[in-house]
Amino acid sequence: MPVYLVVVIAAACLFFSWWSARRHQPFRTSDLVRRGGISLALLSILVGPSIPGEAQKVTTNVEVWLAIDRTGSMAAEDWDGSKPRLDGVRHDVETILTAAPGARYRIVTWDSEADTGLPLTTDLGAVRSFMSTLTHEVSSTSRGSSPDRPAAYLAEEMQAAAKKHPENTRVLFVFTDGETSNSDAWRGVGAGESDDWKKVQPELSGGLVIGYGTEKGGRMKVSALGQENSKTPEYIKDYSQAGTPDAISKIDVAKLNQIASQLGVDMVRSPSDSAIRDAASSSVSNARNIADSRDMIQTSRYILWPSALVLTVLMAWEAAIFAGRVHALRRTRAI
Repeated sequence: MPVYLVVVIAAACLFFSWWSARRHQPFRTSDLVRRGGISLALLSILVGPSIPGEAQKVTTNVEVWLAIDRTGSMAAEDWDGSKPRLDGVRHDVETILTAAPGARYRIVTWDSEADTGLPLTTDLGAVRSFMSTLTHEVSSTSRGSSPDRPAAYLAEEMQAAAKKHPENTRVLFVFTDGETSNSDAWRGVGAGESDDWKKVQPELSGGLVIGYGTEKGGRMKVSALGQENSKTPEYIKDYSQAGTPDAISKIDVAKLNQIASQLGVDMVRSPSDSAIRDAASSSVSNARNIADSRDMIQTSRYILWPSALVLTVLMAWEAAIFAGRVHALRRTRAI
């Protein structure tokens, strides 16, 4: 608050205190002192007296990249029983956020192509909001599954990020079932090459490949616009089989291990909370630099309790005087 404004308010408070005291006859100096003190105590609290201090400002330089498969196979209902695999992804992302709350996060998703779903951010609320609305691709536009499809995009984006922020370290979590399907639909789209993951590895300081699904597999609900709340869900059919039964998606453990090997990270199968939590916390803590800066910054600590204590005593005094005068007035009228 500007000094001149403090002076003006203080003068006004003292004037009204003097004027209030002068109204009562006989004039009592104690009234002026008491009410002036109340005004000054309130002004002191308003101004906010403080003492100088220091605080540590910590900014993490760890970028956590989340690469999420949202092809149709991630709708398969075999995660943790019979839940959709994307439910498992949401659960595991939350585990990572809890284990590494101070990191920067970026989300890359892929279906027929790879793209950035959420740019780099420290806002965990934004990450959670994105994950809560994430769905698998619309079935009618699906071009099949290819776990290698995002690799080239990730390599290109990470290389660009490294040039822009060379001081940062990058950790990658890949969420996929590893399944390759419907390769005849890839023409003109690009499935990516297995070796593309090797181009990502030099940019990483850690990470994890998280696999979804079971060897038995699960059925996949059709995703269509306007049918999110349908009471009679339709399942994707396998037209390559006689009688077109429901299509079954199965985890490809060998492919997941191959991706993990090329990235130089481990592979775990979800659900595996402890392994995912440990990987998230260790990847962040083992990064080359945990913080861009740990600068001591000047700050102030407000000291309000002395003024509040004085105000309490003066208000109690004022209340006692007021009660006494009211009692005396009643006795006078009674007589």
